[in-house]
Amino acid sequence: MAPGAPTDDRGRSGRRSLLTGSTLVALGLAVGQTLGYVLSVAGARLLGPSGYGELSALLGLLLIGNVVALAVQTVASRRTSVGVDSPAALDPLGLRFGAVEAGAALLVAPVIAAVLHLDVVAVAAVALVLLPVTASGVALGVVQGARRFAPLAAQYAVLTGVRTGLALLALLVRHDVRAAALGMLVGSVVAWWVVTGLGGVGRLTAVAPSRAMSRETLHVAHALLAMFTFTSFDVLLARALQPAEQAGQYAAGAILVKIAFWLPQAVVVAAFPQMSAREPGALPRAARLVASLGVLMVLGAVLLGPAVVPPVLGEGYDVAANHAWLFVLVGVLESLAYLVVFDRLASRDRNAVWLVWGAVALVAVLAAGIGRGPVALAWVLVLASVLLCAAGVVVPRRADTDQAPVDV
Repeated sequence: MAPGAPTDDRGRSGRRSLLTGSTLVALGLAVGQTLGYVLSVAGARLLGPSGYGELSALLGLLLIGNVVALAVQTVASRRTSVGVDSPAALDPLGLRFGAVEAGAALLVAPVIAAVLHLDVVAVAAVALVLLPVTASGVALGVVQGARRFAPLAAQYAVLTGVRTGLALLALLVRHDVRAAALGMLVGSVVAWWVVTGLGGVGRLTAVAPSRAMSRETLHVAHALLAMFTFTSFDVLLARALQPAEQAGQYAAGAILVKIAFWLPQAVVVAAFPQMSAREPGALPRAARLVASLGVLMVLGAVLLGPAVVPPVLGEGYDVAANHAWLFVLVGVLESLAYLVVFDRLASRDRNAVWLVWGAVALVAVLAAGIGRGPVALAWVLVLASVLLCAAGVVVPRRADTDQAPVDV
């Protein structure tokens, strides 16, 4: 065999694995995303503006709480990929973090309900949802780290499909936000039972996770919280810094940003085990795939944005319609930055979180200075995302040394 052929074979194998995994995971994620869209539409129609506002707030709280679940999944995936822990050793991770998070959320539920004018029972139900959702993260992570993408796709479909499906069913029957929240809780418990069966982990146990495992999870949760802030607080900045009309125009464009950001996420999920194992070319392969999808999305927005956006969002959102390609570009670049951050988390880089918070600070400063219009703010996010990607590649890494030598 010619020199270099084994590397080429590994590269081809990595590309096939990435494409296959991305496709399967995308199908699994599509179930929950579709049902989530249906739940939003049903809520808007059945509850009216006031009730739909309550439902949206509850879903927003769940999205914030899901950061810990994603951190648990990420840690379980990385540690499985490099062979540090057995599935049994990972069992306590999700349960311990889920119990702590749900308990803390229950304690502040009355305050949240009072401040946001929500039903306290509905808020408490969402708080309890965090336990099964976070505990399920171990099963997801173990299967992800083992690169068993067909079962992982099934897990995603069950976890989000059953939870959202029962919430939707309760809403259709009772036309009530509290009923939807309780349906979400029941669905989460059922989904947890099914998902742990598919993954073979997540069993009830009184054993505590190791100190190194807990410390890594807290670090990953911190980094993901920073990334969540980076990709979400632009609408708040627009609301704070721009006139109401312009802020509304930006909010419409932000819908396109979120669509373009989430569409390539299956690539990140499929690539993370390769990045954790430090396989040569793992990050470039994934980045090329995300970029290729991004080019197609931007071209589609250039060709179809002015015609498609008005009938979907409304005729008054001319900024989103005329600059659809720009908002899609923002989402694509944020998705690339997300991939780069996950590559650094795969190597236990302690600098990852500070790179993201630096990008958040940059957006805030530039938005206050030159980003006081919807288009200008979009360009600020383009610049910040490009700089975050570049920093993620060139800034030296600082590995977490609080683990056994094998955990490298």
